[in-house]
Amino acid sequence: MDFSTHLTARLPAYLHDLETLVNIDCGTSNKAGVDAVARVLRERFQQFGAEVLDFPQAQYGDCIYGRWRGRGDARIVMIGHMDTVYADGTAAQYPFRKLGTRLKGPGVNDMKSGLLAGLYAASAVVQVGFDQFAEIGLFCNSDEEVGSPVSRALYAPLVRGADAALILEPARESGAIVSARKGVATYRVTVRGKAAHAGVEPDRGASAVVALAQHILALQSLNGFRPGLTLNVGVVRGGTRANVVADLAEAEIDVRLARAEDAAPLEQAMRGVLAREVVPGTSATLSGGVKNPPMEKTAAIMRLVALAQNAARELGFEIEDVATGGGSDGNYAAALGTPTLDGLGPVGGNGHNVIEEFCDANSIVPRTALLAKLIVAIAREKL
Repeated sequence: MDFSTHLTARLPAYLHDLETLVNIDCGTSNKAGVDAVARVLRERFQQFGAEVLDFPQAQYGDCIYGRWRGRGDARIVMIGHMDTVYADGTAAQYPFRKLGTRLKGPGVNDMKSGLLAGLYAASAVVQVGFDQFAEIGLFCNSDEEVGSPVSRALYAPLVRGADAALILEPARESGAIVSARKGVATYRVTVRGKAAHAGVEPDRGASAVVALAQHILALQSLNGFRPGLTLNVGVVRGGTRANVVADLAEAEIDVRLARAEDAAPLEQAMRGVLAREVVPGTSATLSGGVKNPPMEKTAAIMRLVALAQNAARELGFEIEDVATGGGSDGNYAAALGTPTLDGLGPVGGNGHNVIEEFCDANSIVPRTALLAKLIVAIAREKL
């Protein structure tokens, strides 16, 4: 199946669609913008012969799921997101543009190029006449940049029991795909003390700020508590005025976990730190927990990596697989027990930086062809 020739012929249409999508402001909170992206994708789904399921939303953009049905047994679900991190007006200020082989614009890399890669890859599989699959689907998420609070409950029934979940986040700048992602946990430390006049009777107070400062140093020492675990105290606030001994202080903590089994021991260690009365008269509590489970590299994921690497070789290039600390819908898909592979969009970099974000134009055809060949390979394993 010569996917490269097929997709090269369709590259002008792909680039036209990419320009259209990039020039739409669609930050997560801009429902109208995300819905506009969904309308463009729905039109392409229908043009490419897919059935479209709509998932209307009140707060976030509407989600859609396009699917093609075949005569085989494999069910393959791709996931991509339509929202970006950018504020309204960004598309007008930094519209789609070509700088040599680099395509620029808000969301061009994260992840409008990936969405279109999934759409064009699935269409290519169907157009070349391959139908030995039960279903190829593409779920278009509307709120991934804030953790998929609505979308993940919608795609869970589609992903659960599928033969593979293919996540259309961009390939790493090196060209690597993603076979593992750390989980994300967020915590809040709240320290309570006793207020007093800092000039007249400071001895009657118990400073929550001073206690929190000491707790922070101890918490930061938990970095590396388990392999791959990182902890960052990123936000600190406390006190009301300089001349008042602070009776309240808080810190927000980001934790990245390589293994789900490390969460409970970490929380126990954190609570042990906070149980110490480092400043007499103060007390500390911990709240929060894991919000995005790790995507751990399982034997099933290693099999998908092997299929992807073989497909790349057939196309004339090599790919590596890597682990990353950032979360995606791949974390949620893997937690459902579905073999998951991520980073299957075109090559790019500098996501979330509108000035530097780019997609490598030369990677679009080979990476979309890779995705199409991977879909076929997964389906053929079920024959």
